[in-house]
Amino acid sequence: MIYQEVLLVAKVLCVDDEKNVRNLMRKVLEDEGYEVVAVSSGEEAQELLNRERFNILTLDLKLPGISGIDLLKKLQEEGMEVPAIVISAIATPEAIVEAMKNGAVDFLSKPFSPEELLEKIKGVLEMEKMTFSKMERIAKSLMEKGKYDESEKIVRKMFSLVPSSPIPHYLYSLILSSRGNKDLALKHLKAALTLDGNYYPAREELKKYEEEN
Repeated sequence: MIYQEVLLVAKVLCVDDEKNVRNLMRKVLEDEGYEVVAVSSGEEAQELLNRERFNILTLDLKLPGISGIDLLKKLQEEGMEVPAIVISAIATPEAIVEAMKNGAVDFLSKPFSPEELLEKIKGVLEMEKMTFSKMERIAKSLMEKGKYDESEKIVRKMFSLVPSSPIPHYLYSLILSSRGNKDLALKHLKAALTLDGNYYPAREELKKYEEEN
C-alpha cells in the first residue's frame, strides 16, 4: 500500500501570533516554491483546515484563544491527518513530549534559522511520500542505531496510515521497552496480536517478555 503522494507544490499552513514570524516563514517557504497560508490563531487555522487540504501544518504552542496543543487535540478528534510541526520558544522536554503525544510529528524551537525550518519541512514531506514497508524498514534501522525518538516519529505515521496493521504496535512496543515502560509495551504487543494472532515478531517478543517476567 502506497502512502498518498505529496502534491507537486506543497501547501503549508503556518499558525503563529507573531507577525514577524509569519512573515519570515512565508518568505522562506515561498522562496523555495511552497504555497503558504499564514494565520494568527488556532480558530482561523481550524476553519481553514475544515475547508482546504494542506500538506503540512506548523503551529506555535502559545496562541490567542485555542492553544497549539488544543488545536492538535481537535484535529485528532476530527480525524484530520495533516502532519504538524510545532514551532515554539517553549522547548522544554515536557512540552515536546506533550506535543508529540497529541499528534505533532516534529518540533522546532525558536529562534530558528531559515535552514532549520526548511530541513524540518522537507523531512516531514519526504516521510509523507514513503511506502508503508519503507517506513517499517527505516523505523527498524533507526532503532538498531539507538535513535528511538526518530523511529517513533515514523511509527506514529504508520499508525495513522494502516490502523489495522500489527506492525506499528509491535515497533512501538520495542520503543517503549527501550525506555523501560514495560507495561505499556506489553499492551502494544497484545494489541498487535489481537490484530493478527499469527504475527511472528510480536509472538516471539511476547514469549521473551513472559520468560523474563
